[in-house]
Amino acid sequence: MGAAGIPAHPLALSAIMKAAEQYDIVASQDIVDVTGMNLWGRGQPVSHTLATRLLERRLTKPLENCLIANDGITLFTLRQRLEELLELDGPFNKLLHGHTDFLLREVERLSLHSVAQLLLTTMYANRSHTLHHAVASMALAGVLATRSVDNADPLTRTSVVRLAMLGGLLHDVGELYIPPQYLDYAGPMGVVGHKHLMVHPRLAQLLLDSTTDYPKAMTRAIGEHHERLDGSGYPARLQRQQLSVLGRILSVVEVVVSVAQAPDAPLTRASFALRVVPGEFDAAWSAYICDTARLAAEEAPERKTTPQRPDLLGLIGTHQSMARELANALREHRCSTQVIDIAENSIQRLDRLRVAWNALGFWAISDEELLPAEFFELSLAERELQQRLRSLQRECLLLSDKLADSEKTMLEPLWNGLLDNAD
Repeated sequence: MGAAGIPAHPLALSAIMKAAEQYDIVASQDIVDVTGMNLWGRGQPVSHTLATRLLERRLTKPLENCLIANDGITLFTLRQRLEELLELDGPFNKLLHGHTDFLLREVERLSLHSVAQLLLTTMYANRSHTLHHAVASMALAGVLATRSVDNADPLTRTSVVRLAMLGGLLHDVGELYIPPQYLDYAGPMGVVGHKHLMVHPRLAQLLLDSTTDYPKAMTRAIGEHHERLDGSGYPARLQRQQLSVLGRILSVVEVVVSVAQAPDAPLTRASFALRVVPGEFDAAWSAYICDTARLAAEEAPERKTTPQRPDLLGLIGTHQSMARELANALREHRCSTQVIDIAENSIQRLDRLRVAWNALGFWAISDEELLPAEFFELSLAERELQQRLRSLQRECLLLSDKLADSEKTMLEPLWNGLLDNAD
């Protein structure tokens, strides 16, 4: 990202150049480098000539502060997109039921900073579906926030709700600073791609802190939207007591809105993702999703599906035994605390996954006894637990990234089997 004394970020600059082909993006002030040279005058349209001039230049102000999209995303655009969302007849809208007037009123009163407007416009020009995700996240964050301030005074209630809506709207702007090949990636992502992707919450936080006057509470929450209460999230692996209330809301919002794109029972999928591993998400807000999903499922026709029963319990059990044996061997060899901690972390994660699987109760029921709805839940369990195994594999690789080669070799059993079975 652009910052005082640093060149403009090449990925963001490239995305802005593409957006400038569709929108009237101009310099809102002179763009000056640290030597005092005026590289681009106020009011001049952005063009590839500007991109050339910015190469190897260190700017006195962040580039994002120096540009404005005159005909880009506005509050009117957001209200229009929100109206379109609220008119849809889909499961996701059940979460917004009863809040239509409130959401339409509040979206008009949000504070859309010029940098936020530029980033939203640029994201939409490069990946059009991101605006729908942003607006849906904005709406759901607003609804969940109202549930956290029911007894607050009107001023506090309004402030918290608007911050939540802005957080939902802007939580993914850090993706502009990620190599495009790692966005919308369909297959299992390797450790290099995950390294790039996992920093986008923190990039968004730093960017908005340095270029806007938004409250720190909101930018902090944006930096936390992929964290989990049990420490299994990213980028900082924060735990319950380290997370802000707004950050906990956005973590629920991110999962629900992402899963809501699924064509088959998105609310059921979202509910399952939130509750399959206890302790990942705050029940204060995930309970609302789960209750709404349960009511929606009661109204839906019975599903006919007969997936093969996965042997995830066997896979998890095998890795539990291996991880415990490895941790004991590492202690006997007096390996470093960092090495042992990685093995212990894997044991804790696998123990939680086993508890989650056992809690589902499918181990005591034969295929012939399962109802269609239970088969469907079984397929959801397989999907969610495999995703947790992939996350564990990447986490092990990332935690061991700076270890000596000899230490990595000792830890290889932790991720080799997961690579073979979870992808």
